[in-house]
Amino acid sequence: MNLITCVTAPIANRRLAAVAGAVVLLLVTACSSGDSQTVDPPKAPQSAVDAAEQAAAEAAGGEQLDGSVSMLGVLGGEELDAFDSVIAPFEAATGIDVQYEGTRDFAAVLQTRVDGGSPPDVVATPAIGEMRGFAEDGVLADMEAVVGQDVLEESFTPSLLETASLDGQVFGVFNTISLGGVIWYDPKTYDGPTDPQTWEELQGWATEQAAAGETPWCVGLESGAASGWPAADFIDEILLRQAGPELHKRWQEGEEPFTSPEVQQAFETYGETVREDTVYGGSVNALSTNFAKAANPMFAKDPGCSILQQATFMGGIIQDSFPNLESGTDLAYFPVPDFSTDFPGIRSISGEIVGVINDSPQAVALVKYLASTEAGSLIAATGRWLSGNKNVDDAAYQDPFLSQASQVLAEAKGTYSLGNSLMPQSLVDAFWKAGVEYTKNPDDLDAILATVDQARQDS
Repeated sequence: MNLITCVTAPIANRRLAAVAGAVVLLLVTACSSGDSQTVDPPKAPQSAVDAAEQAAAEAAGGEQLDGSVSMLGVLGGEELDAFDSVIAPFEAATGIDVQYEGTRDFAAVLQTRVDGGSPPDVVATPAIGEMRGFAEDGVLADMEAVVGQDVLEESFTPSLLETASLDGQVFGVFNTISLGGVIWYDPKTYDGPTDPQTWEELQGWATEQAAAGETPWCVGLESGAASGWPAADFIDEILLRQAGPELHKRWQEGEEPFTSPEVQQAFETYGETVREDTVYGGSVNALSTNFAKAANPMFAKDPGCSILQQATFMGGIIQDSFPNLESGTDLAYFPVPDFSTDFPGIRSISGEIVGVINDSPQAVALVKYLASTEAGSLIAATGRWLSGNKNVDDAAYQDPFLSQASQVLAEAKGTYSLGNSLMPQSLVDAFWKAGVEYTKNPDDLDAILATVDQARQDS
């Protein structure tokens, strides 16, 4: 795969940039440390690679198509190396050269290419709201025509297809996924419930800890220009699971205001985790602590906090900071429990979707391949992501955290994307800021929510 790394203006999805930047910084720090360890990335079994080559050949109609396909995305560094391991069997089987260009300013670069009449053939990004905008402009192809309706229905859940659809037309397929809403803890020191059935049960334990002078919650909201996104993501998840998917969708689409009682309740539920007596160092510390270092006090000689809410990607960040931690022994997680008995078993996800602009034979073959179970198995084998393909076997996940996440999703009664991943970036910025302001001044909630509604009207 030919790689072109284009680092331009700040990425439109600054949360993604913050996560990627944190990983790079932690890796550099680890490599410069005398205690650093070299960990070889997981490799897929040869049988999985052979199966992927066969799937690629079938995606190309059994022909050696040769030629090339251009792909614009956001990956770089080790993540791009991992994705290359998924693409390599496709190139070997079809003779097609995948020319991947990674950029930190996906939306602007793509818009410039589209306006100039030279767009990439294939695009991939976690910024689903931006992709929806390009779909509204007629830039993206109908995925039913690209991979076939039967493949879409057999390979992806209805909720994933709905998330990447506009007016009944599917404009993208999920290539990679992260599970949101999990609670990280150290099994050696945490004495709370590891399978709580309700939020009240978990927060009841946290309240008891605070009353005994122990601080339960680890929180970090600082993330440069994206500061506040961890708060916004958690509030988003709470709203989804507390008020239900239908109201959550209306809110995401602008039919329910931020000032609605349900959104206010979601903010207040989040607020339970950042009270002065429940969060490590108080709210001031939570606001100034970078999200990537939020778990650090958990592993101090005298632990300062016990639990951290964050998506599955956080496991890798924690282990980059503490390379000697063993999964399951020193670090583990359990899913955030239900917030309402009316909406049990709901889970939130984030992920990257792939779309097609130029439906050349090479582009169609690539996306058909990426939509296959065999390519999804290689995604799973990277140890970095969950596959969006529902037919990928749990055994394909060599990473224990991803294996657990796969089982959680398999048992879920519904999976939904966070609403702020589908909103215009200007509104997302206001939502992130609201998370910061509410943590700082919880008594000003009404005014904070009114400000976000105004930002929605202005977006």
